[in-house]
Amino acid sequence: MLALLLIPSTLLFAYANHTSEIVVKKTLESSASKQMEFTIQQLEQSLRQLEKQTLLLAYDSSIKAYASSEEFPEYLNHLLMRKTIEEKLELQSQAEPLISELNVYWPSIQEVLSTSETKQFDQKELAEKPMNRWFSRAHNDKLTFHFLLVNPTVLSSDFDNAVSVVETTISSEYLRSALKGLDNTGNGTSFFYFSKDDVIKNTEVNTKLFPLFIKENVLDGSTTTHPKVTVFEMDNVEYLVQSIQSPSLGGTLVSYIELNEFLNPLQKVNWLVNGSFVFLFITGITFSYMFYRHFRLPFGYLVRKIEKLGTGDYGSRATLKTNTEFDYLFDRFNDMASRTQSLIENVYEEKVRTREAEYKHLQSQINPHFLYNCLFYIVSMANKSPDAVISMAKNLSSFYRYITRKAGETTTLEDEIRLIESYLEVQSLRNKRLTYTIDIQSSMLELSVPSLLLQPLVENAIVHGIEQKQDSGNIHIRGVVNGSHYLIHVDDDGIGLSEGELHLLNDRVHSSYQNTEEMGCGLRNVHHRLVNRYGNFSGLTFASNEWGGFRVTLEILYRKQEA
Repeated sequence: MLALLLIPSTLLFAYANHTSEIVVKKTLESSASKQMEFTIQQLEQSLRQLEKQTLLLAYDSSIKAYASSEEFPEYLNHLLMRKTIEEKLELQSQAEPLISELNVYWPSIQEVLSTSETKQFDQKELAEKPMNRWFSRAHNDKLTFHFLLVNPTVLSSDFDNAVSVVETTISSEYLRSALKGLDNTGNGTSFFYFSKDDVIKNTEVNTKLFPLFIKENVLDGSTTTHPKVTVFEMDNVEYLVQSIQSPSLGGTLVSYIELNEFLNPLQKVNWLVNGSFVFLFITGITFSYMFYRHFRLPFGYLVRKIEKLGTGDYGSRATLKTNTEFDYLFDRFNDMASRTQSLIENVYEEKVRTREAEYKHLQSQINPHFLYNCLFYIVSMANKSPDAVISMAKNLSSFYRYITRKAGETTTLEDEIRLIESYLEVQSLRNKRLTYTIDIQSSMLELSVPSLLLQPLVENAIVHGIEQKQDSGNIHIRGVVNGSHYLIHVDDDGIGLSEGELHLLNDRVHSSYQNTEEMGCGLRNVHHRLVNRYGNFSGLTFASNEWGGFRVTLEILYRKQEA
């Protein structure tokens, strides 16, 4: 049975682990692809915007007229126009942070205006530059990207018909910022590849991978809108590589991820679970053998002896020695077989088990009954005062700390009194006119009682007594000792009950606990718990008090052996 349980569990986990690896890989690939697509789209949109701005400058009226402004009679107009163009270039450069330099060339007058103070007109250099498209150049170990637009677009080789040429330059820092944003997503390491010597990166790149990149044609990139995906292994490390080409710049955006970094946690969990299965299997076999050797065999032996006893063989005795707890069972069996009143003892034990089950059932009904009321109080008080909510939450926390420690066990009357004080503090916050006094003789404080014994009585006094009468608000708890009788009176000055109502309540509370009528449920539970624990002379009684309210008296007939 152990093997039949563990083998399917192992296979199921192996399948789940394999599926998890596939899901992680696909999720990682999808996430990285979307990030790369987004980065390239943002880059291309920025470049298109720069191209539009370059076009606007190239066909700007002042730039077109500047080449012929020297022929005007007044040279001052030429200087004013130059100043205007310089201001436009400076404003355009500052408005667009991507632009590192703006240049305007007038080949006809051999002049250039630039945002760079050191720029000089060089027609030979200008002629060597590609027109109407982006290109890159390395200068002082830094890569820059340029876009030249000619007015008019159809240009002769000697620039004779060129009115103006506008050049927009961006630095590699913009690409580094894009790489930084891509790397911060946690989907691997990224870089832009233009040539062997022109690589733009934000963080350190593993250059040992470049031969594999070249072999797998990774650096060629994908010309579609979706990245090219490649998976390969080097030095026992599996890499997921994606690449996509920038149509404008001509470079390739490459991102690589070490899959082991993402799958290692799954592998560790796999080893841990497999080890746990092996451990459980070995442990299960060991315990199965111990169970068979030390329980199943003695138990079967005892069953056979009981069967003989059941057939009327009262001389049957258990003589097997196991040096375990079964020796005790065998001794008890021998004692039982030697007594003639075994049937009476069996009936008595069954009665005890029935009463214990009844006690546990009644105990389980008390806790949710109180919880429902407390939750209602918290909802009601939350609308009045945050301080009241805090105070109520602290007292409620103390109450549940108590019941989780004490529920289902006996406790002392002193602990029950502390619980009632916390409960009444909570209720007094909800009902400002509520006051209470507690007068318990000190000799009663060490009395052993079931947990949550007094709380339903106090709750009943508040909910069904005080809250039903506008001018009431007093609760008095008094405990006295009369020989072996312990009496606790809970009085309130609420609406009270008539003689007929007292008689009806008394009948319902003292009836069988299987009666599931709602009224008196808490009182009935307390009464039957007292009867089950202390006997039929213990329980609850009800009467009217001198205030005109309701009195419930809890009576315990306490014997020494019950302690």
